[in-house]
Amino acid sequence: MNTDSNNNFELGKIIVALTKNFNKSNLFSYGIKHTFLGVDIEKIEYLFRPIKIDTNSNIGDIILIYLKSKDKLKTISAINKLKRNPYVVYAELDYLYELDIIPNDPDFKYLWGMPNINTPYAWNYTTGNYQVVVGVLDSGIDAEHPDLKDNLWSNGPFFNGWNFIDNNSYPVDVTGHGTHVAGTIGAIGNNSIGITGVCWNVQLASFKIGDNRIDLAAAISAIYFANIMNIKILNNSWGGRIYSPILKYAIEHYDGLFIASAGNSSSNNDLIPSYPASYNSENIISVAASTPENTLSSFSNYGVKSVDIAAPGTSILSTSLKGEYSYKNGTSMAAPHVTGAAALLKSYMPFLTIFEIKNIILLSSTRYLWLADKLLMGGILNVNDMIKLANFLFSS
Repeated sequence: MNTDSNNNFELGKIIVALTKNFNKSNLFSYGIKHTFLGVDIEKIEYLFRPIKIDTNSNIGDIILIYLKSKDKLKTISAINKLKRNPYVVYAELDYLYELDIIPNDPDFKYLWGMPNINTPYAWNYTTGNYQVVVGVLDSGIDAEHPDLKDNLWSNGPFFNGWNFIDNNSYPVDVTGHGTHVAGTIGAIGNNSIGITGVCWNVQLASFKIGDNRIDLAAAISAIYFANIMNIKILNNSWGGRIYSPILKYAIEHYDGLFIASAGNSSSNNDLIPSYPASYNSENIISVAASTPENTLSSFSNYGVKSVDIAAPGTSILSTSLKGEYSYKNGTSMAAPHVTGAAALLKSYMPFLTIFEIKNIILLSSTRYLWLADKLLMGGILNVNDMIKLANFLFSS
């Protein structure tokens, strides 16, 4: 099968609806080249013939034309020529429709957020790439969780990540917050266990920067470490009201995408900022939380100037300690949906810059009138539209 992977159609094949007054004897009397002048045809197949006469339609037989060339531009050029043919009612590409990929993970049915942001459709394009590493700045990750352990980052002495609190290679999670976040980003998909993350195939680097509270020095050190290790995507499901010019400097000098939760105070970040999400740094995506009804979660912070986008954050099922699963609420749960989407896009188009990834994520969000005065984009993450927009902008 010769396909265009970015545009989802078969190259060199055209479906044509002929007029009622066209008779196949025309092909034998005048020949294929004369009947379809200017179209370099290899062969023709009949796909459909009407059983009943439809007086409301001028369509007769439907045929499939095979072109000698499988070139994309020549296929499109042939369609334009066929549309001008007096025997042709319609001529269109042989499109490949998308399957709605559903993994075999038994608890996938409880992940309302995945279908809401059209993730299953995006999985037709990619489920991730192990070359992509995501840093999770949080309370650590349960390294023995069966839905996570095979997706944990390993790089020499930095097995799984680093504990920036105790300065050792054991980023053990004792609260479950980081493990929950990690599951939404990159729990292993289609493994018949538990759930699946937005990006099935990814390396999760556990950067422990606190337990119930986050240590600023540890966070700054982790950002620097991510820079050194060339890790281009960081999830940050934490924040507070204290402005730190040093943290802002570290983020702005981090050569990657910094995704941050907007906060859970039901307040306007334009008026009362929550950091790091409210820093006006170009490499930050600030994320609010949404509900199954595509409204803003009651607890979520917002801000038409300072909060970029929303993602599922109410009643989110994900990985927990001791191999278990649990539900949590918060913008902490929303941010990893966006982080997983960024990892998925980086997997699909590795050449994209962090700013291109950010802009594609924001511009492809689904807009809602009731969010227009709450968020910069006025919308919610849409993973499938993200991939489609990337295809439109960057496919050859």
